[in-house]
Amino acid sequence: MRFVLSLLTCVALPVAALAEEMRAITGSLIYRERIALPPEAEMLLELRDGAGAVVVSEGQPTGGAQVPLQFAVEAPGVGAFSLRAALRLEGEIRWLSDAVAIEAGEGPVEAGEVLLKGFRPMGFATTMSCGELVAELGFVGEGARLRIGGQYFDLVQEVTASGAKFVAEGDPETWIWTRGDAATLRLHGAEFPECRAALPGDSYRARGNEPGWTLEIAGGQMRYAGDYGATEIAAPLPEPGIVEGARRYAAEGADLVLVLEQALCRDTMTGMPYPATALVKTGGQSLSGCGGDPLDVLAAHPWRVEDIGGGGIVESSNVSIAFGRDGRVSGSGGCNRFMGGADLTGEGLRIGPVAATMMACPEALMDQERRFFEVLDRVDRFDVTEDGALVLIGGDAVLATARR
Repeated sequence: MRFVLSLLTCVALPVAALAEEMRAITGSLIYRERIALPPEAEMLLELRDGAGAVVVSEGQPTGGAQVPLQFAVEAPGVGAFSLRAALRLEGEIRWLSDAVAIEAGEGPVEAGEVLLKGFRPMGFATTMSCGELVAELGFVGEGARLRIGGQYFDLVQEVTASGAKFVAEGDPETWIWTRGDAATLRLHGAEFPECRAALPGDSYRARGNEPGWTLEIAGGQMRYAGDYGATEIAAPLPEPGIVEGARRYAAEGADLVLVLEQALCRDTMTGMPYPATALVKTGGQSLSGCGGDPLDVLAAHPWRVEDIGGGGIVESSNVSIAFGRDGRVSGSGGCNRFMGGADLTGEGLRIGPVAATMMACPEALMDQERRFFEVLDRVDRFDVTEDGALVLIGGDAVLATARR
């Protein structure tokens, strides 16, 4: 059994001590192109913690300066972070960096030169970090579609005095109100911390089966490999158009069209859920598949467990699980906190080994927690239901169900 029990301790620190843990991260931004920046160009800086959550997101004016551009950002704590940077012109990101690892430790950090690469956005979709929740807002004609994990909401625009407010059809208590880079999100009446636009991923991947094909978007290029790699096509990423609510990328000078729709997709071989459906047209063929990263579905927010092995859970008990972008998992078994590893591959999901604190609780809670940890040890894949619930599966059996 992969479950390992160990003692974890937590030390409370006074507010003054926490304030002292802020540390400065400095460096400079560069790019290779011989292009001068206009005075209104803006630096964007983002720090993510080990779980992939955005902990700092801020813009800094360049004030007419040219590369190398000096930057400074405050890191909240002594843990490890990843730093990404971008340059924005006329409201659009034009240069974007890879992630730079900031090691755990005390004192200031000199990140050195951070290389920015030319970036062309895929268009129509914005990823936003709202506290512990990640949302993707895609624009379709005059309306929008909101994705939170495996839940999708069709939105209509509501007239407001400022910004743009989009309200879910049939659910007036679900809406998102954007004002520049910030937004306010309400989901079924619950309001979340202010949402900030997160820096986009530097690549996007779609894939399909029978015959096997992949299409990657990176560096402003579309690169298609079809017939299990026998056919290859590369072309500049075109401006997308909208066809029946989907984004359509028709490459210029190449026989290649990609259509992406913001809708849950399952791989035809493994059943793995992906955040988008994909269609590639080339060589007189229409090839269907899935787009995006399954981790975007799994790690969008923490999950509250509502059923273990078909027996529900003890009333008022708090059983939860959260998946980080660093390959870690954490949560509560209803009595003790736990953490461990989570391995998400193209074939499925494995959880563990996990370690937990060793608090004593009433017998019913201890028994439930034991069953939950046994369930985590048996998980080999996951799915998402039509109403957005997470289903953990082992073999052909549903082992646990959880919701946002």
